[in-house]
Amino acid sequence: MASTRSVLLATAASGALLAAGSCASSAPARSTSPTSSASESVSIRSLAARYLAVAEPANHRLDVEVDAYADSARHSLAAAENALRAEAATEHEFDRQLAAISFPPAIEATAEALIRVNEIRAGLTLKQAAARSIPALLSFTGAHNAADAELEAQVRFIRSELGLPPPATS
Repeated sequence: MASTRSVLLATAASGALLAAGSCASSAPARSTSPTSSASESVSIRSLAARYLAVAEPANHRLDVEVDAYADSARHSLAAAENALRAEAATEHEFDRQLAAISFPPAIEATAEALIRVNEIRAGLTLKQAAARSIPALLSFTGAHNAADAELEAQVRFIRSELGLPPPATS
C-alpha cells in the first residue's frame, strides 16, 4: 500500500496514456478560453506528459523512502533520519524539475503553489530528520499529515488543469 506522502505525487498508468494522447477518448484539457484550438489541446497533453515524466519517478522514489522511514521510525533513529533526508532530496528534485517546465500562466501559478507547499513539506522533513530522539521524530506526524493534505490539494488541481485523472489514493 502506497504511503500518504508518496501518493501525493502519484500518477496512474491511465493518466500517462491520456497525457500521451494515445487514446481518442482522453479527458478534455481545461482551457481558459471557450474557443481553444486542437493545438492547445495537444500542447496541454504534451505538458501533462512532461508533468508525469517528473512525477512518476519522484513518486517511486518517495514510496521507497517513505517505506524505509516507516520500517525504522520506531526502532532506529539513524535509519529513520537517513530515510527522511532522502525524502527531502526527492521533494527538492521534484520541485526543481517541475519548475523547469514552461506552463501557460494559469497552470504556472498552480505549479508555483505546488512547489511552495512541497518546499514547506521538505523543510519540515529535514527538521524532522534533525530530531534527537524517536519520540521527537514521531512528534512530527501531525504536521506532516497537514502538509500532505495541502500538497494533495495542489496536486489534484494541477492534474485537473492538465486533463489528468486525480492521483490514486490508498
